[in-house]
Amino acid sequence: MISIRKQLFGTLVSLGILVILTNSLMVNISIKKNFEHYMEKNIEQAGDVIVKILEDLYETDGWKYNIDEKLVVETYMGNFAISILDCNKKLIWGTTQEQLHYSIANLEGKWMRLNDKNYRFEDRPLYDRQGELIGYARIGYYPSLLLSESGLQFQAAMNQAVIWCCILILGCFVAAGLGISKMFTYHIYGIAKTSMDLADGKLAARYTRPSRIQEIETLRYSMNYLAERLEKQDAIRKKLISDVSHEIRTPLHILQSNLEAMIDGIYPIDDEQMQMLYKEVVRFGKLLSNLDMLKNVEEEEGGEAELHPIPINQSIKEVFNNFKIVAKEKRIKYSLNIEETENMNILGDKDGIKQLWMNLLSNAFKFTGAKGEIKVTTSVKDKQCVITIEDTGIGIAKEDLPYVFDRMYRGDKSREKYEGSGLGLTIVKKIVKTHNGKISIESEQGCGSKVSVQLPLEGDFIHQHRTNKVKSYMRLGIKN
Repeated sequence: MISIRKQLFGTLVSLGILVILTNSLMVNISIKKNFEHYMEKNIEQAGDVIVKILEDLYETDGWKYNIDEKLVVETYMGNFAISILDCNKKLIWGTTQEQLHYSIANLEGKWMRLNDKNYRFEDRPLYDRQGELIGYARIGYYPSLLLSESGLQFQAAMNQAVIWCCILILGCFVAAGLGISKMFTYHIYGIAKTSMDLADGKLAARYTRPSRIQEIETLRYSMNYLAERLEKQDAIRKKLISDVSHEIRTPLHILQSNLEAMIDGIYPIDDEQMQMLYKEVVRFGKLLSNLDMLKNVEEEEGGEAELHPIPINQSIKEVFNNFKIVAKEKRIKYSLNIEETENMNILGDKDGIKQLWMNLLSNAFKFTGAKGEIKVTTSVKDKQCVITIEDTGIGIAKEDLPYVFDRMYRGDKSREKYEGSGLGLTIVKKIVKTHNGKISIESEQGCGSKVSVQLPLEGDFIHQHRTNKVKSYMRLGIKN
């Protein structure tokens, strides 16, 4: 397995080598074409000069085989094999390919191996002053020998410049590869180390070095946010264990102490003592029932619940009426306004919906003192039935609001004097989620709370349910 840093570095260096090879090839092709064009132009100019000299010689003495004049032409043109042909292209005099090869070898001081396939020649027509054809000038040459010393030096300089450019480009890619790979991997390694610390239980670990790369910065923020949530959840878990232990230990301790006292004869075995023990047993049983109810709700959440049309107003009225006696005893102003949802149905589980209203109203009465007020209202918004339960109770602190739906969570110590297991709102949220609904709480400490539950009406629930099933099928790659 190779590290991402090596992969990035290797990728950039490979890209650099590819760029260098491509550019070098293009530069060489361009230089070769330009030199070929340059040579062709020089050959054409040399041919024009040779033709002019030969035509002038013809006008002077009709090509008498004057060796001096022949030498003039050869000396002027250097590495050319010049021959004069008659109108039928029969040789009159001149230098052949073999003679040119021999003379070049003698000039270099050694025998040079020249490829005969590279030898080229061109027959240029010769005219007298009257414009009549008098013969042909055959001009032969080896292209590789026509470059001058300055041309060869220029070609070598160009090759050297290309090499240095390639080295420079490769160096730039190496530097960029090192820089970019470090820029990416530095933060990734740091985030990975922090995540390992979190996995080892060091929940206070955070990665604080910001990155200029948006995706890495998002990853850093997400991991730190996850760490904060884990740290808070760990604190809640510890508190939950403490609360569960306390809730279970208290009734068991009372039962144990009183039973021991009865066995030792300290307390008489009478109706008063038995009633007290019974109350503790009932309290312990309620705690276990709530835990069992939460387990059942969570199990049903993943399955297909049996849903039926439920008249929303009738369901609310049944539970609302059960609390009228409590409202009268505590002298709480208790009102119901459900006119807007008359004759409207929701699809749901009757017992689950009833449990939902029971838990919400029970909480409202539990934390609302005498002469307080509790209002239950319903409305319709975007094909959703909105049920609002508003009270003037003790409220919830701002820092506790995000955790009110967690198991057995309780806010400030002042709420611990109220009986309860801390599972009511957890069960409420599970029921709402099972019915494709939403729940929200607005509260201010000392000013009361407002709980809003949104449940889809019967037709919209079916549409949402089908949409959710289709999305689940799509995630699983199943066609419905």
